[in-house]
Amino acid sequence: MSTNDQVSPDTEEDIGSLRESLKHFVLPVEKTQRSRLIEQLDNELLSISDLTREILKVPAATLQICRVAGMAARKRDIDILTLEQACNLLGVLQLTQLVKDLPTASMDELPAEYRQLLSISEHAVSQAQGLFSQRMARLWHEVSLATLLFLAPYWVLVHQRPALFRQWERMQLGQQKDKKNHFNPWLSDSKRLLDAAQQLASDWWLPPWILQGYRSLDVDRRVIVKALHIARDVSHPQEQQARLDADRSLYRWLTQPANSLMLANGLALGAHLDWDAAHTGRWQQLTALYLSAPLDSVQSLTHQNAVEAARTQTAPEGIIWRPAQALLWPTGQRSRATRDRQTPSASTVAAPPIKPLKQLDAPALHPNQALWRQQCMKLLRQPNGFNSVSEMLQVTLSAMHDGLGIGQCWVALYNGREQQLVVSAVHGFEIGSSIVGLKLGPSRNTAWGRWLAGSPCHAMTTSSLRRESALIPGNLKRLLADQHALLLPVVHKGQIIALLAAQNLEPTALVSEQPRKALQKTAECLYRALSTFKQAPQTP
Repeated sequence: MSTNDQVSPDTEEDIGSLRESLKHFVLPVEKTQRSRLIEQLDNELLSISDLTREILKVPAATLQICRVAGMAARKRDIDILTLEQACNLLGVLQLTQLVKDLPTASMDELPAEYRQLLSISEHAVSQAQGLFSQRMARLWHEVSLATLLFLAPYWVLVHQRPALFRQWERMQLGQQKDKKNHFNPWLSDSKRLLDAAQQLASDWWLPPWILQGYRSLDVDRRVIVKALHIARDVSHPQEQQARLDADRSLYRWLTQPANSLMLANGLALGAHLDWDAAHTGRWQQLTALYLSAPLDSVQSLTHQNAVEAARTQTAPEGIIWRPAQALLWPTGQRSRATRDRQTPSASTVAAPPIKPLKQLDAPALHPNQALWRQQCMKLLRQPNGFNSVSEMLQVTLSAMHDGLGIGQCWVALYNGREQQLVVSAVHGFEIGSSIVGLKLGPSRNTAWGRWLAGSPCHAMTTSSLRRESALIPGNLKRLLADQHALLLPVVHKGQIIALLAAQNLEPTALVSEQPRKALQKTAECLYRALSTFKQAPQTP
């Protein structure tokens, strides 16, 4: 008897009834998330791209918007491909009402297993951003939405049946079934799991790439196995390409854009369980074949993307497992099963030096708190004691370099004549590097300016630079190069008047709360100093 036939009638009935309940269930969002989305919808200055970027940060809201838009799209026999398309289809009034009607729950009321699964989906988006966003720039909006929602049918399932996620983890980690570990029989049947997900994705009219990804995992398994046979031969890339050229049907299947979201989610699920497991390695090999890239480069990128995902997620430590935490453990022990050991803090995670990066050689910060306070007090002094803006900027740089121990830092001011930010003072760069006077680009009434003003501190890594590449001016990208950096905008009445930057940082400095807070306070002090200086009567 096959595995499929061994499932009891009770289980079959349970799956059928579950589909109906899951089909109509609306996932709750946190109250603060809903309030922020409503605030964003009321902001008439926000563009649709800025709005969708905010919505994507709330996966449950993203799913519900696509479901409701999907009902309208089904009637017109069109597909929902991007979140922007879904929002436009609904219109501002219906979209606003939809967000206001979303059920809410506190973080403590949401099952930990459900939040963990959301974290895996967000990690998948980070993997897709780091691996595919540059290669698929024109399709990035389609890829990002489909990647996030690829596991959405399971979000609803796990929210209603959290125990299923724990059982699935134990099964995948090879933990023995005993009286305490009783596994639901259909968890071991991947076809039933895929069928349930396909049915729900079809009911909700989710993006077609999601259904295509499910079909690849189901009916195209032999094709995947054939691709894996080629992908394993990592030491002979020319032979790999020759074999693909000889099998055009396999090549056409492999290069489908829809495979990117399947690969990103496979990597995220594999990393969640065990970085060193064979199945994780297979996803990495298949990704390397898809990208025509060396396996070690892909592995290094997946580790960096995991670190980026851990840095951007806001769930409290100890509640949500982040695969980046395991990267500090020895190879062969980087498994979810070892979580009960002494786990490194998620706020201090850095990618291991598989391929040493220049950022990892950056000097550690050695702050001098007393000196930093002294320089900040100079900026806050009333009346202002500065004779020139240049003098003020030197004090700001001293607070950053001498006070906070930052090796390379600079300040750019908005130049009204040039109508853009211009680097005005620097510290820690080679003499003759010609950074002072560098024009960074227009920051007012531009997408880049809105992005800058959207956060008091932007952490820049290789993957975030790649992700925001379309927004960030070329001169700034060249200035930051591959270094880790923090960008702090100084905003007055919604307009950027200055930009502080600390670069060549250690990865830990990007996620450590204390340096970020100190830099934000430094930026606030500069804002106060600039305001006071502008208002002060000028001596003849």
